[in-house]
Amino acid sequence: MIRLEEFYDNTLSDNLMILSYKDPRTEGEFIKKRIKQHPPLTKAAQDVDNPFKKNRPPIKPRGGKKTQPVPPPQSHETIPRLDEIYIHCMIKQAIHNKQHLLSGLMALQCITSERPNVVYSKTGVANWKLRAGMPIGCVVNIKGPPMYTFVDKLVEIVLPRLKEWYGVPLSSGDGNGNIAMGFPSSALSLFPEVEGNYDSFPLMTGFDVIFNTTAYTDHEARALLSGFQIPFNEKKRKRRNIRVME
Repeated sequence: MIRLEEFYDNTLSDNLMILSYKDPRTEGEFIKKRIKQHPPLTKAAQDVDNPFKKNRPPIKPRGGKKTQPVPPPQSHETIPRLDEIYIHCMIKQAIHNKQHLLSGLMALQCITSERPNVVYSKTGVANWKLRAGMPIGCVVNIKGPPMYTFVDKLVEIVLPRLKEWYGVPLSSGDGNGNIAMGFPSSALSLFPEVEGNYDSFPLMTGFDVIFNTTAYTDHEARALLSGFQIPFNEKKRKRRNIRVME
């Protein structure tokens, strides 16, 4: 068994079961918020006898919010855990030369041990000289033992050596337990598979990592990733004001 997977089964899962526990009252309120609908807020729109509403299409709900998935009853099977990881990178140099895609494909295959897929553009942008259907990036999906091996290398080797990285902000997440983070091109060269053959990769690019978990809230997903020693930063980075001396 992978070291990180064994750590989750023996230690982290018990702690997450305690941290993510909800009493019946809190769990009921959480489910009510998930299944709540968002009707129009104006009284005129809800009034059936309003003459301005007759022979008109129904008004759409404000905000365009969709109902979120409702979690099942709490048990040992609902403990948050990693489901899969998506790693993708965009290579803007591939717009002019498709051979630049080879560097990103080889790098992702080295650090994940899985073969990545090429990403094609869906729309065209005239200012970037980009047409629909052009290859502009690559993506790879990892599950099981390769997933835990990648997280182990990311936490133990890459993050401690990464400069000017302030951690993952607490605001990250989509509300359903999925958290994404981005890394600069310098982080790709810190993986041992790439660092040992650095001359074989003529182009280094940044990449994004998306953690898909079985959690239903971002709080549970952050607790899971923090158990794997992924840092979260509460404070936002302050921008330095540079004044030009006349």
